Amino acid sequence: MNIALTGITGMVGSHFIKKLLENDSESSEYNIKALIRENSVVEHLKTFEDIDYIIGALEDKESLAKLVQDADILIHLAHFPGPVQTVEELIKVNIDGTFDLLEEARKAKVKQVIFLSSCTIFGEVLPTVNKENPMDENHPVRPGSLYGSIKNSIEGFCFQFQKSRAFDITILRPVTIYGVRPQIDKSEWFQTIDYLATNYNVDLKGSTKYVSVDSVVQGIQCVLGNSEAAGKIYHLIDGHIHNLNLGKMIAETIDSFGECEGVMGEEGVPMSNQAAKDIGVEFRGEEAIKEYIKLIHKLQGQYGGERNIQNW
Repeated sequence: MNIALTGITGMVGSHFIKKLLENDSESSEYNIKALIRENSVVEHLKTFEDIDYIIGALEDKESLAKLVQDADILIHLAHFPGPVQTVEELIKVNIDGTFDLLEEARKAKVKQVIFLSSCTIFGEVLPTVNKENPMDENHPVRPGSLYGSIKNSIEGFCFQFQKSRAFDITILRPVTIYGVRPQIDKSEWFQTIDYLATNYNVDLKGSTKYVSVDSVVQGIQCVLGNSEAAGKIYHLIDGHIHNLNLGKMIAETIDSFGECEGVMGEEGVPMSNQAAKDIGVEFRGEEAIKEYIKLIHKLQGQYGGERNIQNW
């Protein structure tokens, strides 16, 4: 299977490649081409020698054509965050660049496109949503942020290509993703873990909908080449946690003498992950969060102030 991939240097992309190719008996089934920018840091991917890197960017049509040439499946994980000077540039690179990527995929006769969207596309929630009637994939989309608007625009292009029978489209919508990033100190909740590991007190507020990067990767694997996923959207959400409770969980998990103070956040909007469960995605809740906390704590002790590690 020939796979074209954007976003390989990010958290989801690097975890996905590691999971996909960690089994030698299965890795031979995949030929991977990945789009990277000229100055991308790829040291954390050095063990995967068979990846064909295409130097380019979403705003470089020539590199997009090279990326999808002979590809069976395109997995689009990249979101260009900057540095950009203007909102116009952010929109142009992500929206226009993705449209160009999809158009090149159409020309190359790619069979399936998997797009990593986001649950931030929901800015307004219908009053009918409650615990008995959680928000599912059919809820109306009314973005309340630029990021959500960009993702929503791309989803619209995806379905336009699906409708014209250019290729099958599958969309994954995760909430806040936690997992070890190639640059450790950019990992979710790193600072809170770091402070409590040195027995500082922390002040916390707000709340978070969360999903582990492992579940997101599993979601990609479950829809990869799956004809039943054509034209489908899947919400990737594990649960909701108050940041104050999260801090107390961190303190208990790493045996910190630091204290957690603050106020509880708002209760999260109930969201359904049943569609993702139905295709085999597993959500392990707070047990997985505790394992992640222990891992971040271990990496902190192992690497100290050197946050950029090569293998994790």
